[in-house]
Amino acid sequence: MSTHLHRPPTYAARRSSATAHTKIVATIGPASEDRIGELVDAGMSVARINLSHGTPDDFLRRVEKIRAVADERAAAVGILTDIQGPKMRMGRFEGGRREVEVGEVLILREGKGLSATGEVVFEFTGFQEAVQPGHRVLLADGQVELVAEDVEAGAIRARVTRPGAIGDRKGVHFPDSAVRYELPTQEDRANLELSRRAGVDFIGISFVSRKEEVRAVRALCPEALMIAKIERMAALENLDDILAEADGVMVARGDLGVEAELEQLPLIQKSILAASVRSGKFAITATEMLESMIESSRPTRAEVTDVANAVLDGSDAVMLSAETAVGQFPVEAVATMSRIARAVETSQRYRDIARPSFRAAEFNFSNAAAMAAVQAAEALRIPKIVCFTETGNTVRLISRYRPSAEVIGLTPHQRVVNSMTILAHVRPFLVRRERSLEDMIAMASEMLVLRDLAQYGDPIVFVAGVPAGVARSTNVVKLHRIGEEVRLH
Repeated sequence: MSTHLHRPPTYAARRSSATAHTKIVATIGPASEDRIGELVDAGMSVARINLSHGTPDDFLRRVEKIRAVADERAAAVGILTDIQGPKMRMGRFEGGRREVEVGEVLILREGKGLSATGEVVFEFTGFQEAVQPGHRVLLADGQVELVAEDVEAGAIRARVTRPGAIGDRKGVHFPDSAVRYELPTQEDRANLELSRRAGVDFIGISFVSRKEEVRAVRALCPEALMIAKIERMAALENLDDILAEADGVMVARGDLGVEAELEQLPLIQKSILAASVRSGKFAITATEMLESMIESSRPTRAEVTDVANAVLDGSDAVMLSAETAVGQFPVEAVATMSRIARAVETSQRYRDIARPSFRAAEFNFSNAAAMAAVQAAEALRIPKIVCFTETGNTVRLISRYRPSAEVIGLTPHQRVVNSMTILAHVRPFLVRRERSLEDMIAMASEMLVLRDLAQYGDPIVFVAGVPAGVARSTNVVKLHRIGEEVRLH
């Protein structure tokens, strides 16, 4: 039996029992790139970098800072980068903006430069072939609604049904039309290569509508996990296919709230999260979760309820965008979100959430072992499930069965550690590979005690594969007390 020595983490790196099981994704920007250590201490598990903003040098500097802080604190911190996708925008207007009234007729056409009186130019192609009479056209990211009345060569005649202001290069949406576009775009391809070279852990894919688009992005950055951002009605229609291809999804309520009716958004959110649990994939809920904390140190009551409901609905992670990227209280926003999630997770309502049944789509030993481990921990009220993993797959499976126990994911691969940072109820650690299952259990037992995660005599559920070190070979579930001799023969 080998001697297993592990360096205990610094005090700052110790994740107390009060840490939320729901993960927090925080966007790094000018307000937070010099406070990454504070964000980690407050509860951030995944750092997001939006490639729509900043330069390549900004991106690489932030990646370097995140990795340095993670190393300094011996903490697991994943990095998520967002690619923008084909953003459809209007051209420009005299004076920068224009007010439009109900009943006003506008001519929509492709073009560059200024829009003439009574027309709006779009700086992209493909819409004229897709829009039919009766289709809606949303301007200024949904603030203004038009309905197409007539489609002619080179132009669309549309009437305003919801008035408001339209301005230079604001976004355009076609919720009823199958507009053809390129995904990934050329800009996306450059950003994916940048992300690949930087070794990021997750790619958020904007504007997804089909599984083939996820596949195309994965081919360009194969080491990262793919997160399909569900922000189009077309994505909702193809959700099952997209979930089958992606590693996880994001409920991107910003653009989704433009294309869908606002009153339907809460139900859509719940349906996406339920589908992710059924499919065994992780899910992030995002957009305006604590929006008031951009300028206020305290959220609104409605925002607190919104975060709480996202946790109750089954989110693996909840995300902060402008709150941490440019807000005045980035650390307070993360800490607030962590407190809300923790309060929900300690409630009886959270404990009573129904657990999914066995997923026949993953008809294998790993899935069966994951479900058995969760059920054993539940029946015996065991607080920790320890899983040895080469790829993170079994830990993902355990997490999807919504365990009450905390899952300790142990792997010899740093990239796999980072990939587990998005999974609810999971705490990942980097360990060396042991030669036998007996050595693995002895090493893990010692590590749990040294890190104050368990005490001698505590019951633990161990999940592993034999032979050791072989990917996707999970076939052992062992109930064990810390400190007892390991006997497997």
